[in-house]
Amino acid sequence: MTHAEFVAAHRAGRLRAYIPQERAYEFLAVRMMLPLIRLPILGIGFALVIVGWFFTGGLIFLFAVLLPRLIKRNAIPILMYQALQDADSYQDFRSAGLLQIDS
Repeated sequence: MTHAEFVAAHRAGRLRAYIPQERAYEFLAVRMMLPLIRLPILGIGFALVIVGWFFTGGLIFLFAVLLPRLIKRNAIPILMYQALQDADSYQDFRSAGLLQIDS
């Protein structure tokens, strides 16, 4: 199925596209390099708490802790939006076995 056919069928409601939650999160975490982003944010938050900026440091630390949960919750809508908007992303998801289509 080509990207144009996929978009037309999805908008018409003629197919069901399915992305497993865990695989979607893992795919996004790898693509976003989540550990490389998250660890410095945790460190900055912790450092701010140590030097006395309790509220700001605590908020930054909390953001870094909650970031994976936020990404996991929104992984499927993010990937579906990418698949519908970009033909290359659609092909990547199909070749990776991430996007499953039931006609």
